[in-house]
Amino acid sequence: MHDEAHNTKWYRRSKVSVYGGLGGVWFLISFVVSCKSMNDATHTELARVDSGWPRANESWEAEKLPSLKVELPTIPGGEYVNNDRLCAVCHDTYVHEFESNVHRRESCEACHGPASRHLESRGKDPGAILSFSRMTPAQRSEVCAKCHEQDACAPGHEWRRSVHAHQGVACTDCHRKNHYNVPTGTPKLTPSSIAIESFPKDWRIQLVSTLSAEEEAELERKKSLPSLRGTSNHLGAIAPEVCYQCHGDKHELEEVAHPHQIHGPNSLNCTSCHDAHGNVMPSSRKELCLECHDGTSPNAAWHSSTHDLASVACTDCHNPHPNTSVQRVVNISHTSVKRPERLPMSVNEPEACYKCHPKILGLTGLPSHHPIKEGKVTCSDCHDAHGQAEGNLKEPTLNLVCYKCHADKQGPFAYEHPPVTEDCSICHEPHGTVANNLLRQPPAFLCLRCHTGHRVDPTAGDHFGLPVADIDSNPALRSAYYSDCTQCHDQIHGSDHPSQHRAGALLR
Repeated sequence: MHDEAHNTKWYRRSKVSVYGGLGGVWFLISFVVSCKSMNDATHTELARVDSGWPRANESWEAEKLPSLKVELPTIPGGEYVNNDRLCAVCHDTYVHEFESNVHRRESCEACHGPASRHLESRGKDPGAILSFSRMTPAQRSEVCAKCHEQDACAPGHEWRRSVHAHQGVACTDCHRKNHYNVPTGTPKLTPSSIAIESFPKDWRIQLVSTLSAEEEAELERKKSLPSLRGTSNHLGAIAPEVCYQCHGDKHELEEVAHPHQIHGPNSLNCTSCHDAHGNVMPSSRKELCLECHDGTSPNAAWHSSTHDLASVACTDCHNPHPNTSVQRVVNISHTSVKRPERLPMSVNEPEACYKCHPKILGLTGLPSHHPIKEGKVTCSDCHDAHGQAEGNLKEPTLNLVCYKCHADKQGPFAYEHPPVTEDCSICHEPHGTVANNLLRQPPAFLCLRCHTGHRVDPTAGDHFGLPVADIDSNPALRSAYYSDCTQCHDQIHGSDHPSQHRAGALLR
């Protein structure tokens, strides 16, 4: 009987063990399968949500665009005449004025292509000549690039990769149309009656293969003419006037009197920083500024500053194209209402700082913060962006910066609190905290980082003259002692009055 009961109990235990083991195996298999199925599942990539915080120019590089190259239209069956006198029959004004143009050593066909079919149709076939008015901006620039991109040092070398080229700007949009020195409004064509009467009927014998000695001498004479590059005035591409054609919103910078005024006392111009045949000149971000501002206040220590060592450039903070409109934000006090000064090239604080310091932007939004967003304190009140002190502080130490506004905490005191004299940031986070008074933690937790909190050895006797041995032995005292240390220790920054129980206890 005993053996039978024992066997029944063993059987039940074994059955449970088997079922439990099978259950564990089944759970393990299910877990593996479920993990595998989760890993094998297709995840949909969602578009990244921008937090809205400003972005930093941490590693600025000139914009690298692909080389823009197009094919020029072809003129089937066209032949080069190479005789500008035939062009002058209908385009007398343009050919005559071209003699004083910087391109006068070139023939008309150098830009307009072979003219034989154009001459045959007397200009009535639109596709028989390369007309700049019918070509795309890229094709117009391609005509110029045939000559102006051959020299790697020439201004047109970088044109194909420029922002202007990729935005549909052609060379002739800035380097004036109408052959530059032809007066505006001049008819392009000589009256047809005069042109027809003057046009030679045997013009085809004047093709380049059958030029007479006189005509060949004329070609050589044109090629030997001295260059007019020095007096061409960039073919009319004179900044800033030509820039205002597209960038009219920058014209107001010419009207604002300041050291960086366009056409101002320092002769700054659009081309001081911009290469129209390329992009923004990298030297204009810092090196150009230091040509005038090197070794002078406030940036005498710039080369050893934290910002310079982090590759921050002048234009990352100082906007060369400042907003000159009236500021919408006004500073309202009890006695006056005034708007911030509009100082061109001045830093727009604190937004400019937040581009690289988004963490500080978050801290200033916490409940306890310096009144930065309220407009009463700015970053430059404590920091010198051009300085070399640690943290770009305006003073050698953090405490000296704090004492400018909190002089009552400076002392000297008869009984000092060592962390206070060492570094204010041991207890305070100056940019913002959740706890009151910019404390890194609520007072009780903050104090317990260094102090035992009245927890003493029971054999040590009284505590500061108080009949308290070990606070853990008296739970009733915990809520009082661990609520807020400053209820008793009020003079935490230092005191000149000794406590009635113990000197230096910083009590009330």
